[in-house]
Amino acid sequence: MRIIVCDTGPILHLREANLLELLQKVGRTYIPKAIDNELRVLENTWCLEKPEWIHVKALSKEEKEKADLFCKAKMLDRGEAEAIFLARKLKVNWFLTDDTAARVFAQGIGIETHGSLGLILWSSAQGRLSYESAKSAIENLFNTSLWLSRKIKKKAYEALDQIFMEE
Repeated sequence: MRIIVCDTGPILHLREANLLELLQKVGRTYIPKAIDNELRVLENTWCLEKPEWIHVKALSKEEKEKADLFCKAKMLDRGEAEAIFLARKLKVNWFLTDDTAARVFAQGIGIETHGSLGLILWSSAQGRLSYESAKSAIENLFNTSLWLSRKIKKKAYEALDQIFMEE
């Protein structure tokens, strides 16, 4: 079972697309307190509807201070910084983010990083989604607050075709 840390983006976007359950099927999911707080602000029902399988994990005072440095340097926002420090602490298999700066930073320190779209494609490759379900999931994701270009959409459908051709 994979250990995953998420920042706000994937949880928000997957919820908007009615795909959050895909995350549960991948592994044990953690978020830092800062992400939980962000979701409480962005999603007024988060407190009532937060899935029990998303675990909130606190950082140590020292880890929070280090995360502060990245925020003060304007490299990452609070949630992303704390999520990356939590990912390092837990030695995760995956860090999920839809933010380019957080993705580059996490990859730069050796953390395997994916986004919401990658989760859909991975789920398809693992046989957790049929071709039609995967196409629908991609379309749903493109109708959320996540900005993705037409070029990315085209590449996602090409990747999906490739996944199902190999079966």
